[in-house]
Amino acid sequence: MPTTPTSRFELDLIGTSCPMAFVKTKIHLDQCKNGEIIQILYEDTAANESLARSITALGHRILPENLDTASKDFAKTYPLTFNHPRISTLQLKRIRLQVKK
Repeated sequence: MPTTPTSRFELDLIGTSCPMAFVKTKIHLDQCKNGEIIQILYEDTAANESLARSITALGHRILPENLDTASKDFAKTYPLTFNHPRISTLQLKRIRLQVKK
C-alpha cells in the first residue's frame, strides 16, 4: 500500500505497520529540514506501538500526541489513502514532532 504524504509536513501511514511504518517515517524525516514540525498519522495498533519510541531514539522531539476515533466526518479531516474495512472502529494516532538533524 503506498504511503502518501499530503505535504512535506504530513505523513499518512494508515494501512502500514511497523517495521515498514518506521522505515517510511525515517525516509520521510531524512528529507526534512532541522527544526521543521512534522505530523505523522498512523493506526494505533500493537504492531505500531514502538513507532514513537523509535522516532525519539533517532533524536527527534515528540510534541503532544492526540488519539482520534474515525467517524463519518473523519475522511473530510484526513484524506485516507485507501478504503479501510474497519473504518468505523479504526483508532488512529497522530504524532507531532520536531525534526532534529
